Amino acid sequence: LTARCSTIKEDNYIKLVQQIKKDLEKWEKIQLSMLGRIVAIKINILPRLLFLFQTIPVKLDIFFFADLNKMTTKFVWAGKRAQIKLSALQDNRCRGGFGLPAVFLSLFQMSL
Repeated sequence: LTARCSTIKEDNYIKLVQQIKKDLEKWEKIQLSMLGRIVAIKINILPRLLFLFQTIPVKLDIFFFADLNKMTTKFVWAGKRAQIKLSALQDNRCRGGFGLPAVFLSLFQMSL
């Protein structure tokens, strides 16, 4: 977290996305199932994002969330072509989905 308001987005959100991208690239080499990759996102990436969303409420553009969705789906499918819609991956497990966190919805739920 930085104290300068002028560069708060670049110093926090952009650096976090770069760190997440590096982490996902490292984890792609690990032999995990699709559900294992989803759990890795839930356990490691989502808490880091939620911490920033809670401590620094900054208005983010839709491209930020699109980039996060793109990175996570690429990681879940191990760089291969997606075989299930993103909405089915992000749907609740009780309804037949896989429970992949939807980052934009998580931010929206926290703001309520």
